Amino acid sequence: MRACAYPTLWRLIGGSCVTVSRASVPLIGLGVLTSSGSVPLVVLLRALVVCALLPFVAAWLIERACAADVEARADGLVVRGRGLRVEIPRTAVAAVIPWAVPLPGPGFALRLQSGRRFSYGLQAADPTPLLVALAESTGIDAARSASRHPTLAYAHAKRSSGRWRWYHLLFKFVLFGLLPTAVWFYAHQHIAYGGLFGQYYLEGLGPYLKTFAISWSLSAIYLLLYASVWRALAEGIALVWAWVAPGHALTVRRAVEIGCRVVYYAGVPLIVLMPFLA
Repeated sequence: MRACAYPTLWRLIGGSCVTVSRASVPLIGLGVLTSSGSVPLVVLLRALVVCALLPFVAAWLIERACAADVEARADGLVVRGRGLRVEIPRTAVAAVIPWAVPLPGPGFALRLQSGRRFSYGLQAADPTPLLVALAESTGIDAARSASRHPTLAYAHAKRSSGRWRWYHLLFKFVLFGLLPTAVWFYAHQHIAYGGLFGQYYLEGLGPYLKTFAISWSLSAIYLLLYASVWRALAEGIALVWAWVAPGHALTVRRAVEIGCRVVYYAGVPLIVLMPFLA
């Protein structure tokens, strides 16, 4: 199975990059929501690139460098990565220790019979299948019990809810962003130029399309920031609930996913139309 074999130092660095990248977007969103005026597009882009995109790329590069194949055999575990091949006999494994903090992602460590930990921590988007395979192949019961740990139950529920693809993000932020863009652009053209095509008649097609492009870009970024605030709240609820009741992690995951869709796809049109309804 595909996983990541993180040495301790690189796990700390990768986890720090993931923390900065994920936390910065909702924090920027809160800053925009509580600001007294509009934030220029260039300022938002600079903040997102420096605080979110660059740490994300750094974490992704570390993840790629630490990528490994993990194979569970009857006689033990084999980890193969870039310049790495380690075989761990099943008799050498004393315990499986899930990470209490799922950074840079959910994973676990192996404690050996000598009392030391295996020098590489194993991380995957959902470590549960790996642990189940490890338990079934090697008979290490600790692997099966570890799969019920709160952070791994949280990861399993999150993975079971489906994976985001690029076209999901394209629809959610870019295409759906045409809705608020159309409303704001229409209002701006009437207020500033007296009609929907006022800027086109006065300044030409280029400035007219430039204004529309800026409005569309701001709309997509605002939607991203708005969704990230609710996503941070939803993930916090799902993680806390997994610690309280790991057996209900999947049910809570479904509930928070539905909640995120409602506050996004119903909340955005309401927020856009509120100034006009008032």
